[in-house]
Amino acid sequence: MDILEVILLALANTVLMFFASFKFMQTLQQSGYDGRGYMSWLKRKDNIYMLRLAIVSILSVLAFLIFNIAIMIFVESRYVIYAGFAFYAVFMAVYIKKDRTVKSKVPLVKTARVKRLLITFVLISFLMTLLLIALVNLPARLWSKEFGVDGLLYKLRYGVVCLSPLLLPVTVISAFYVNEPFERYNKRKYVAGCTAALAASDVVKIGITGSYGKTSVKEILATILSEKFSVLATPYSYNTPMGICKTVKRLKPTHEVFIAEMGARNVGDIAELAAIVRPDIAVMTGITNQHIETFGSITNIKKTKYELIESMGDKGFAVFTSDNENTYSLAEGCALPHIFAGLDRTVSPEVYADGLKITAAGSTFTLHVGGQEVACSTVLIGTHNVSNICLAAAVAFRLGLTPAEIAAGVNRLKPIKHRLETVPTDKGFTIIDDSFNSNVNGTIAAMEVLDHFSGRKIVITPGLVELGKIEDYENYELGRRLGAHADVVILVGKRRIDKINEGLISVDFPKENIHTVKDLDSATRLLSGLVQKGDVVIFENDLPDKYN
Repeated sequence: MDILEVILLALANTVLMFFASFKFMQTLQQSGYDGRGYMSWLKRKDNIYMLRLAIVSILSVLAFLIFNIAIMIFVESRYVIYAGFAFYAVFMAVYIKKDRTVKSKVPLVKTARVKRLLITFVLISFLMTLLLIALVNLPARLWSKEFGVDGLLYKLRYGVVCLSPLLLPVTVISAFYVNEPFERYNKRKYVAGCTAALAASDVVKIGITGSYGKTSVKEILATILSEKFSVLATPYSYNTPMGICKTVKRLKPTHEVFIAEMGARNVGDIAELAAIVRPDIAVMTGITNQHIETFGSITNIKKTKYELIESMGDKGFAVFTSDNENTYSLAEGCALPHIFAGLDRTVSPEVYADGLKITAAGSTFTLHVGGQEVACSTVLIGTHNVSNICLAAAVAFRLGLTPAEIAAGVNRLKPIKHRLETVPTDKGFTIIDDSFNSNVNGTIAAMEVLDHFSGRKIVITPGLVELGKIEDYENYELGRRLGAHADVVILVGKRRIDKINEGLISVDFPKENIHTVKDLDSATRLLSGLVQKGDVVIFENDLPDKYN
């Protein structure tokens, strides 16, 4: 090959690598652009994408060698070698097409950062291909003299390009680290601007954190406060520095309240978010072992969540749920003015609910707030949602809403997307979408909600993740829990379902009612043949894309 041919080959290979990189870019993005999280995903034993890349590489090299060795017997032209790359191109095209057919829970968002990352990836991929070619050309003279019939290995040396897919994951992380200094500078500049804008505003700033219930409390609080105020809240699960800052960009002079959901995977994450928001009011939902894989211990989780309280110094007001032991223990050391809110009356919460009546249609209860009581009705189902409403009501009352205004806000609440969202169908069965639930307490709440429905109960779940050493145990317990509430269970995936299955069998759940499938699409197809009129189907925790 001459120089031009080498460059064209490198360009063609770079195009293939570009289109094959999207899943890896998506995982890096969903890991919060945390190189450690991305590398952890790469090392997972159930990472099918790594296996596919290896298969593509092996098949491509074998096809390249077999074809070219066979054809060179009859054809002398040096251009014959290019025909062998056709197999590589076909195998990569199949891989890319298969990748595109997989439905993503959260697709790759083509942000400016991703575009910069892709540009750097393309450059590195191109240079890496040239490096591969250079490496096999360095001993070219030796190869041509010492190996193969008439230097056959020498002629086939460019087949090394077919091994490029094996380098794709490394190329992605290399591009990430090359860009990281600029991205950190850009982030600091962007965050500083948003922090200053929020500090200059007269809005009341509210921070919400916890292991579960953050999004629900945020949505409930925003709805109730809108009875009196103009409210801006972080949308969806925008609970990272950039997510909060993007929301701040929408802040207008007319807004009176800003609500920020704050998520964390490592110690210090909440402190970083709180430094941006500088909250006046902190809300602490339940704390559990969610993300213990990255935190290392429940002590670290509690310490991190408490960073929200510490960020307020000697000023501010805090609301703690009374329905979680870990949260309650944190409140014991809180020097700021604070109250409890929830259903557990043993800690004497200032805001609580009683007289609960929960059906498949919704919940009614009496809310006690500010020494007064008011009847409330909502389409939200489950005691956990009433507990969340108590937290929101405590904040609303603190900001001046009357019990009647709070009740009016509760009445306007709508089901929260993908969090025990009831979806009736035209075929006579009901779907409960709890696909964004991913913690132990959430599954307990989901089973409680399921009990309020009549008819046969079908649960579809891939299990729980990011629980570190206790993951197997918690999935076993999940199986036992499902066995006590469900009639049919469809287990999705491979890695976690064995433990769930063991849990089901331990409570004598009928084996014929346990089904296993490889993915959510397969579960949906199986469901279509199982579901009957009057059934209730709950999708419990559709895993993040990096686990699919």
